[in-house]
Amino acid sequence: MPLITQLHLDHAQTLFLSERSRREGIRGSLSTPVAAISFAVFAFSSLSVEVDPNRWRQLPTLLILLLGAASAIALLASAWQVLMAEWLFVYHEPPRLVDLIDDAAERGDEESREAHVRAILAASYAVAYEQYLKGNAISARRRTWALRLILLSLLLQALAFVVLPFHRAGW
Repeated sequence: MPLITQLHLDHAQTLFLSERSRREGIRGSLSTPVAAISFAVFAFSSLSVEVDPNRWRQLPTLLILLLGAASAIALLASAWQVLMAEWLFVYHEPPRLVDLIDDAAERGDEESREAHVRAILAASYAVAYEQYLKGNAISARRRTWALRLILLSLLLQALAFVVLPFHRAGW
C-alpha cells in the first residue's frame, strides 16, 4: 500500500469540502426555478379566466389554447427537472466512514493502524468527492434545464396574452 501522508489526506479533504460547498450552492439556487414555477401557475390562472374555451374554433382562441398547452408542458418539465435535481441531493450520499474503518482496530502495531486509517480516510474523501462531483454536474445541468423550461413556459404564456385581445374581439 502506498504511503498516504497527512498532505494527501488534507488535499482529499479540501477537494471534498469544496465540492460539498458547491453542492449546497446548487441546492440553494433551486429556489429560483421553484419561485418562477409558482409565478407561472399564477399567470395561468389569470389567463384561464380570460379565455372562453367554447370559441375554440376561432383562430385566436385555438392559438391561446395551443400556447397554453405548450406552456403547461414546459412548466411540468421544469418541475420534473427541479424534482430530479433535488432527488440526487437526497439519494446521492457517500459511504459512511464507520462502515469503512471497522476492521482498523484489528491491524498490527499503532503505526500501521494509523497509516491504515489515514489511507481509508483519504480514500473515503476521494470517493465522496467523486460522487459529489458527478452528482453536482448532473444537478447543475438539471437546474439549468429547469430555468430554460420555465422561461419557455413564461414566453409561451406571454405570447398567449398578446393574442388575448384578438380573442376578446371575437376574431
